[in-house]
Amino acid sequence: MHVFFYWRLFEIKHYGKLIIEKNMLSNEKIRHISPGVINKKGCWYCIQCHTQEKRHFYKYFSTLLDKEVVYCRNCINLGRMDNINEVYITETNVNMSQGIYHLPFKLSEQQRFASIKILEAVKNLTSILLYAVTGAGKTEMIFEGISFARRKGYNVAVVSPRVDVVIEVSLRIKAAFRDEAIDVLYQGQRQCHNGHFVIATVHQLYRFKHHFDVIIVDEVDAFPLSMDPILFDVITHASKEHHGHIYMTATPPTKLLRKMKEGSIITLPARFHRQPLPVPQFKYHKIKFHKIQRFLMKLLKQQIEADRYTLVFFNDIQHMKQMYHCYKTEITSLTYVHSEDVLRFEKVSALRKGEYKVMFTTTILERGFTMANLDVIVLNSHMFESSALVQIAGRVGRKLEAPSGLVLYLHEGITMDMLKARKDIKKMNALAHNRGWLDG
Repeated sequence: MHVFFYWRLFEIKHYGKLIIEKNMLSNEKIRHISPGVINKKGCWYCIQCHTQEKRHFYKYFSTLLDKEVVYCRNCINLGRMDNINEVYITETNVNMSQGIYHLPFKLSEQQRFASIKILEAVKNLTSILLYAVTGAGKTEMIFEGISFARRKGYNVAVVSPRVDVVIEVSLRIKAAFRDEAIDVLYQGQRQCHNGHFVIATVHQLYRFKHHFDVIIVDEVDAFPLSMDPILFDVITHASKEHHGHIYMTATPPTKLLRKMKEGSIITLPARFHRQPLPVPQFKYHKIKFHKIQRFLMKLLKQQIEADRYTLVFFNDIQHMKQMYHCYKTEITSLTYVHSEDVLRFEKVSALRKGEYKVMFTTTILERGFTMANLDVIVLNSHMFESSALVQIAGRVGRKLEAPSGLVLYLHEGITMDMLKARKDIKKMNALAHNRGWLDG
């Protein structure tokens, strides 16, 4: 009896969520019950991911049930939705906290400006876009808005398309909001609290329905969010009718810029340490992946001797692996990572500890990675989009103790994307200088 009472005392509440198993609920109010897949105006419709695209549904005849079964393949990794089994959507719930956070440094003038704009958007439950350069200190800008939201009892989600970004951002937010019950959700992680303050991948929002008052989307242009309109719509479905959305990125897509109302785009051209963004250098160099090239070997060894860390970006995993096997005998402090590498988190951690000096990588590290004394080299930069090139350049000079570094684009012909990336970086530096947000 005592064990049962102890378990109930610390029971997790699933507020404003889609639930497959009813026995997961205790006293939460259920506001909607239906099959996971329903027929809506002659088309199949998924209750979980809200898709109506014909290609997302699969039909088969069940001899056991003696009827046709239709299920959604689009969101099956989050739990199967079909036209047979019922699912339950619970009512949302309000819970106020003190919203206290700890910041060991003062915000820069630009960060204070942005913090006020975010706070206004949260108070009014309106949507804004923070067009902020890489290294602007976006995470710290949202703290005051989050604090106000939690004191009002608003449900808050901070989301990103990328797991790597979610992990890094969650560490910083949890360190600041020490007394808050924060759920960090991505594949393999379970809800530990009641979902009033969530940090998650965007995919995890499929589980929430009309629950959040405020959703902050970091790296809003990152894959797969930028390529999937259904995934983008999930942000709206997870929000209450009256809500505020804060979008943040250094490379906003044109579609999002057009969507935003006049006056709702906040441009933040300076880094928190008030030093300019490193400007990319262009150099013609034809890469040969199957053998060691003198120029590249010399460059990487110079980087190591200068006690610099180097990320070398590739646009092809196989070419990266091929090149790694050529260079690893000469450079012992070399490793590589990509999205399918099961050891990628361990390798990145080892890089931070200084166990590696050079890391070959795909664009998996173009965002959400911060480290001092870091330089970047992009191989075949003529094959990259401008947004990726800007994000990659943004890995350099992010730390106060090392605010500059090398950004080198190796190419076989300068492209419009390369020129646009460099132009955008120079434009932001000029704007920051004009606003007085740069030193010197």
